Amino acid sequence: CNMLSVKRLNLDSSWHISYNNSDFLIDPWLIGSEVDGFKWLNEQWHIKEPVQISELPNYNFILLSQNYEDHCHLKTLKKLPEDKTLIATEKAYKKLKKEFPKRKIILIEDNKAISHGDLTFISLRPDKILDPVYYSVVIINRKKEAIFYAPHGFTLNEKQIELVNKNKTKLLITTFTEFEIPKIMGGKVNPGMENVHELYNQINPENTINTHDEEKKAKGLVSSLAKIKYADYDKIESNNSINFIRIDNYTKKIIT
Repeated sequence: CNMLSVKRLNLDSSWHISYNNSDFLIDPWLIGSEVDGFKWLNEQWHIKEPVQISELPNYNFILLSQNYEDHCHLKTLKKLPEDKTLIATEKAYKKLKKEFPKRKIILIEDNKAISHGDLTFISLRPDKILDPVYYSVVIINRKKEAIFYAPHGFTLNEKQIELVNKNKTKLLITTFTEFEIPKIMGGKVNPGMENVHELYNQINPENTINTHDEEKKAKGLVSSLAKIKYADYDKIESNNSINFIRIDNYTKKIIT
């Protein structure tokens, strides 16, 4: 069955995805707060309760795109069944290996295809050397149809464009928010709508969904210095230049 369905698990960047015969979670942060480094630096909470762990739909594995707490949330992972395979990009993989020495963890190497079940995963790493590293992940089915997941946006180089465009991108999932902190702390963490349009034009997805745009409750230095610009979803929906599918709640949405 050639189906793609998505369901938010929180209003930030946690997802349940059914793609062909694979069901998996992405970046589950379902309980408590998340801390970046130290509480005085940054601590955040969901405002709307996420889906409860006991209410999660069936899934076989968990994909972790970044090593940061709001993607690789150890408290949540410790509450999920240990027999679920973890699939992770490099920095998250290192963190998970340390934390869960006994669990099955698969590394997605940069620019290399790794298969698991019916799907193939490619991790893309940004060219930038100094800024924090935010990966994107391409999830490809056997028909060479892809989901492009970039929760912090992404700037593709020529090689990466070529790699992604060997497949037909069914769905782009990326942030619509612009989030900027002082350069020394990481600069522009989320690049906003300009990057969404850039990605859309480079990979021509059939549909676009926003992620990592929750207005969270936050404490600490980062939130006191951050300049945040949220997208105008009504406007994006009505002008429809990116085939935007709006999902404001926890209902499962069938894409194809």
